[in-house]
Amino acid sequence: MSNYAVFVLPEAEAEIGAAYLWYHERNPLAADSFRSEAFDLIDALGETADRWKMDSDGTRRCVMKRFPYTIHFEIDAGTVYVLAVAHQRREPGYWRIR
Repeated sequence: MSNYAVFVLPEAEAEIGAAYLWYHERNPLAADSFRSEAFDLIDALGETADRWKMDSDGTRRCVMKRFPYTIHFEIDAGTVYVLAVAHQRREPGYWRIR
């Protein structure tokens, strides 16, 4: 049973889709692995969200193990909001100005 409901913002879904397509053009197996790892981590946030360290602005993040992406999220009123699935070499905090 989950502690939190998990909601993925459309922008974060779009980032997963764009990364999947990028990997798929190069290696379909890597694309499938990326998508699986991203969704497994997101699904796990329902039970583990409060275990991740909070930044000074209240945002939390978890790092993917096999790919250079970080999942940024917030917890509010029993819901985890996935804000971004950001490549680690992209401008830090770009997703905050949406």
